[in-house]
Amino acid sequence: MSATSQILLDVQHVSQQYPLPKAALLAKAGHIQALNDVSFQLAAGKSMGIVGESGSGKSTLARLVMALEKPTQGQVLFKGQDLNALPANKLRASRSDFQMVFQDPYSSLDPRYTVADCLAEPFVVQGVEVPKGRIEALLDQVGLSRAMGQSYPHQLSGGQRQRVGIARALALQPVALIADEVTSGLDVSAQARIVALLQALRREEGLALIFIS
Repeated sequence: MSATSQILLDVQHVSQQYPLPKAALLAKAGHIQALNDVSFQLAAGKSMGIVGESGSGKSTLARLVMALEKPTQGQVLFKGQDLNALPANKLRASRSDFQMVFQDPYSSLDPRYTVADCLAEPFVVQGVEVPKGRIEALLDQVGLSRAMGQSYPHQLSGGQRQRVGIARALALQPVALIADEVTSGLDVSAQARIVALLQALRREEGLALIFIS
C-alpha cells in the first residue's frame, strides 16, 4: 500500500455518554448522549473536515481520537493499534505521531514560558533533548521570526499565538494533526493565514489533517 493511501486513523462506531446528576437520591441516573455511532477513516497525507454547531460533540470526538477520554462504545485505532488498550508509556509515544492544536492558543500556552520554552516542552514530556536548531526551524516553518522565541505569549497577537501552538504540535514531527477550531476568535485575515498555513503543511510535510469547525 502506498504512503498516501495508508490508513492512519480508523474510528469505529464510537459513542460517548456522560452521566447527569440525579434529580433525587433514589432517582435513576440519566445521561447525555454526546456522540452516537461515529465512524470514519483518515489516510496519510489527506485532510478531512468535521463541521457542526456548538454542542454537537466535535470537541468530544477530538478528545476521543486523542485518547484523552475513553469512548462508551467503539474503538479508535491509530496505525492499527487500539489507543485505549495501550499502556501509558506506549500511548504517550503514540501521541508523538498524532498531535492536536487547541482552540484557545492563549490558555494552551504557559504564560510563564517564553515561546522557545513552549516549543521545547514536547521534548521535555518525552524525556529527550531538544535537537540543535529545532526551535529555530519550527519558528521558520510557521512563519515567525526567530527573535520571537524570546517573547512571552502575552506579547503576541492571537494569530501569532496560534502559530506557536501549531509549531509546538509539529515539534515531534507527527504524521497527523487535529486542528480544533483553531481560527475561532481570530480576525478574518488571521483566519485565512492560519488555514493557508495548515494546508501548506499538509502538502509539504505530508501531514494528515482533521480540521474541526
